[in-house]
Amino acid sequence: MGELKQSDKSSGQPLNKPLNKPLNFDETYRCPACGSGELSAIAMMDVFACDFCRHMFTANLSAQSVHLADSIQPMSWQWNGWQWRTAQQTDMAAALVWAFAGVLAVTPVVLIAVSNYIFPPLEGSNFPLMWTGLTLVSHSLMSGWLLAEYHRWPWYVGGRIRFQRWRERWLTQEIA
Repeated sequence: MGELKQSDKSSGQPLNKPLNKPLNFDETYRCPACGSGELSAIAMMDVFACDFCRHMFTANLSAQSVHLADSIQPMSWQWNGWQWRTAQQTDMAAALVWAFAGVLAVTPVVLIAVSNYIFPPLEGSNFPLMWTGLTLVSHSLMSGWLLAEYHRWPWYVGGRIRFQRWRERWLTQEIA
């Protein structure tokens, strides 16, 4: 199988960088869990560890995948040669979480909109519209938080870790 070479778009010259590199313990990869750290193999073990979020991953080199080893939630990613893809898991819980998040975001807004329709506000009052918008924004944020906690999206996990480290630095400066 021939390796594809990436080329510089401005000059069209090859950069001698293979596009498709197989998963192995000799390389480092961007962490699929936090998206900020780098995965590298731990010496004398068949696992990867992230230098940022400190998660450990068991690797299946024949399937080109890693599995989050230090978490209760089963998370795994497939390596396609240059980036990670979430491994497709048939998980009924994910569908329930998405359905609950949708109901959480939409139901209160519909209740407020219907009550404004049945009992119209005084003319010239923008309060019901502002209240409906505020409800939509706040419940959408709650739903987004719920989905991010369940799916552990890399931007969310990395942000939580950065915030936790900033908070620890701030508290140690406050004490000193």
